[in-house]
Parts: sequence; structure tokens; C-alpha cells
Amino acid sequence: MASRSYLTYSKAELRDKLERNPYSFLHVINPDGQQKIQAKRGSKDFFQWVKKGFQSFQANSWLESPADSTLAIYRQESPHGTCTGIVGLMDLAFVEQGKLKRHEQTLKKRERLFASYLEEVGCNAEPILCAYPEDNLAATQLTAHLAAITSSRSDYDFSTTDRIRHTVWILKPAQAAQLSSVADGLPALYLADGHHRVASSLELGRRNPEDAHKQGLLTFAIPESELIIRGYHREVVKVERSKDDWSALFNQLKDEFDCEPLQAPFEAPQSNGVLHVHSTHGSWKWTLRAPFDQGIDAGWLNESVLKPFFQIIDARKDPRLKYLPGTLASSQLVARVEKNSDRCIFELHPVLMDQVKDIANNGGTLPPKSTWIEPKLRSGLFIHSFEQ
Repeated sequence: MASRSYLTYSKAELRDKLERNPYSFLHVINPDGQQKIQAKRGSKDFFQWVKKGFQSFQANSWLESPADSTLAIYRQESPHGTCTGIVGLMDLAFVEQGKLKRHEQTLKKRERLFASYLEEVGCNAEPILCAYPEDNLAATQLTAHLAAITSSRSDYDFSTTDRIRHTVWILKPAQAAQLSSVADGLPALYLADGHHRVASSLELGRRNPEDAHKQGLLTFAIPESELIIRGYHREVVKVERSKDDWSALFNQLKDEFDCEPLQAPFEAPQSNGVLHVHSTHGSWKWTLRAPFDQGIDAGWLNESVLKPFFQIIDARKDPRLKYLPGTLASSQLVARVEKNSDRCIFELHPVLMDQVKDIANNGGTLPPKSTWIEPKLRSGLFIHSFEQ
């Protein structure tokens, strides 16, 4: 039933999933996948079709709901690592008090759109992802509780075709209350993925202050050591630069970085302060001579290269700037450039968790698309219904 985001499927994959699997949650979140509906995606009418799909799943008894308020323990195992954490509702008051540390700006238009989605559909099927610091007593106690719970037989255990194993333990009310009490002792949580979902849930809660069901935020919280952060690369498209143009750029920024050519086989940057640049004229390693005084490598790239050299002023909206996930190997990035002469790629080292925490603690923000975070959670595995 649980699915990846419909955006991650090709058209052929999406069609195959919808045709072969009537239980896939894709039927809910992608109602126009098999039927023609007279509703624009993102409109109130479209959201009503999503709601109909959700209600159909409920009517068919395909969704199980615990009788009492509880928590779940969820473990995800993949070739890249294992993480185990708590799934439950975070009180929006916790967020309002500033205990959920955020590091990205959100767009008001998207906040309002998703808040409307939540209100119309009546549920949230995608938990936000948080990490908690482990240098405190509450985290030590949580580790002990999680170890004890996961040593018992799980309630659900299945693997998906992407070689990821999903295991779930549903807690009894007494267990949930005890674990919740321990988690209350955490000094803070750091938001890893889901900034717009947080902002939208806050908006929904403010619209409905008397509705207790709309004062919670579906959350998956894991130890920070189990969070996987990958680089998020920049691809500039539809902009051709000659070899002389690149030489001029190198000369202009010669006081800011050292430059040396790269040859195959290509590897990813090995540390912060190192960027790899791939174009049809070659690949280079840039090593910054001093840390960027306003944050991370992506910030330096925006200010020193993208703005003056490519005239990309707004990194959020410029259609020439694309973002490529850190799951792509260096050889794949080079292959993209070799096939398309009108683009170049800036390959970045992952941001460190300590950098994320420092920026969040100081109320700062990272540039857009600075981190590719894992684990990625599936839609429909955990659902917070507002209409119970």
C-alpha cells in the first residue's frame, strides 16, 4: 500500500503501479492517474478527489487504526544504513515554542496551498523527519527503550522493490505514555525534511484553534547519528559558456579558490570547501581558500558564481537552475554534461549535521536545496486523520 512520492515514478512505472496494484496509496494521492477528472491539480476540487480516494480506502477496511492513542517504532534498513525512531504526533505548541529547530525558508504560497490540502483532504500521510541530539539523558533513555521494544516481535515487516526493509512496532498505550514522557525530556529536535509541511500544519492549527485533531504534526524522529545527509548539486541549463569564459571566471576568483583539472575516474568531493565543476570544456576541482563567512559551500556558490557569472539572482525561482540529488554518482553527473553542451554541474560535498544545527540554533537558514536527506519515508504507511 505505501508508496513513494508519485513524482519519483516515470509515466510507465506509475501506470504499471496503478493498473496492477489496487491497494497502492498512489490511487489516493494521484487520483487523475487512471481516470479523467475535471479538476486542476492543486485546486479545491482536486483535493476533494484525493479525499474521495482516502475515504474509499477507509470504506474498504484497507486501513487499520489503533483503538487508543499510541506511538509506533519504525525501522528502515537499506544498503546505505539503518535508522530506528519514533512515529507519533508532535504537539504544535512544541513547534511554536521554538523547540523544533528549522533551517530552511518556506514559500507562503506553498504553505497556504498545503494547508488547504490538509483541510480539504482531512489527513496527512507523510511524516516530517526530525533528528534528536544524543548528548543528553533523555536520548540515552530513549535508546534503551527502543532497544527493548525492537527486541520483541514486530507488528509489520516487509521489503519493497528498492531493496528497503520496513519494520513497525505498534506500542501499547502504557508503553506509548512512558516513551512519550521520556521524549518530552529532549532539549530540542532538528527538522531534517518537511519544512513546508511544518509551516502548513501550523497554518492549519491556527485556522482551527478549537479542533484538537488539527493541533498535532505527524513526525518521525531518529537519533542524529542515523540521519544520512548527501550533497545536493546544482545544474545550470540553457546557458552556454566558452572555454575563454571559464578562464575569465577562474582569473576573477583566483584569490578565492585553487583550481586544478579532474580526470576520469571521477569521485565526489571529499570535504567541505571542495567543489567539483563539470562542463563540456572539462572538469575541475575548486578548493576554497577560506570558509565562506555566510555559511556553507552552496552559499558561496550562489554569491560568487551563480549571481555574477550566470545572472541567477533568485535560486528558488530561476528556471535555469536545477537541483540534482546526492544519490547520483559523479560519473552520472559527467554523463549529463557530455550529452548536453548547454549546461554545467556544480558537485557539492554534503553539509555536516553540526553545520545544520549551528545554523538552526542561531535562527539562520540554508540556501534552498542544500541537503538531500535520508531516510525517505513512504506515503500512506503512517496516516494522521483529522476527522476521527
